[in-house]
Amino acid sequence: MLTSQDINGEAGDVLHVIYLQMARAGITALQFWDKNSRKWGQPHMQARFAILQVFLGAGEGFCELQHTKDDLSDLKVRIDRNKIQSHGRRAINAFLQKLQVYKATADFEAGKKLYDEYTEVNEWYATKARPEVLRQAKPRKVFVQANTFLEGQTVVLKEYEPTPEGMIQSFVDRDYI
Repeated sequence: MLTSQDINGEAGDVLHVIYLQMARAGITALQFWDKNSRKWGQPHMQARFAILQVFLGAGEGFCELQHTKDDLSDLKVRIDRNKIQSHGRRAINAFLQKLQVYKATADFEAGKKLYDEYTEVNEWYATKARPEVLRQAKPRKVFVQANTFLEGQTVVLKEYEPTPEGMIQSFVDRDYI
């Protein structure tokens, strides 16, 4: 367990980054929420959004969303590293414990109600944050494997662009080279 003395050391840096990444993932998860059906497309993205809500509800400035522009193009997530143990960890523990109790007692209705409350996308997220998340979204990375083949006695490596077209060409070349 991380002690308060460690929070400003390397272990504290790692913990702070992990909390920041999870909070950021909660914001970027909005791209998997459909505004027309008002439903989540990916359960793990819904869970990330729930965790962000837990962080934001931890209180006393533990987690904040900050911006100065109305279009949210400068939206930032701020986590107070000095409150990770006292606020962040406590909030996540309480949330997960509630969910576990509902699961262990087969209280589906109460568990669903709690989870739905944490994953409800309010108007601000739907009309302000989500459009900016979509605007800044990067295309999914494509892993394309290179091929090797012989030219005489020389082994040649052929690499491809990390695009869907590059992936297709890699498979085509694999069968014919």
